[in-house]
Amino acid sequence: MRVFKPVLVAACLLIPSVAFAGEMKITVLYHQPKSAEEFDKYYFTKHMPMVYAVKELKKVEVARPLPGPNGAPSPYHLVTELWFDSPEVMKTTTATPEWKAIVDDVPKFAAADGVTIIVSEVEPKR
Repeated sequence: MRVFKPVLVAACLLIPSVAFAGEMKITVLYHQPKSAEEFDKYYFTKHMPMVYAVKELKKVEVARPLPGPNGAPSPYHLVTELWFDSPEVMKTTTATPEWKAIVDDVPKFAAADGVTIIVSEVEPKR
């Protein structure tokens, strides 16, 4: 059973329909894969073009974590952040067939226990 798909769908459904001012983002933490080379090849040539095609995304960031302050390697291979203008935009975008295809694509390059998804409201600058 793939855990990340129901978690992402459930998290998006929990977004309230009442508007609040903050932007939203989905952070995807990809744990270290068995083969970083194979992961990267699929991720950047097949998966991310699908993500970049979603015009409702305000911003997309992909980062490669470095070792921590103690020199220990990161448990994550990549961190991807997907930014949305509002909860409503996020909710409608994640309900599209294009988004379903993106979610369904993840098991083709990442293990079910190798993905952590966090849905966040971005706090405004104070």
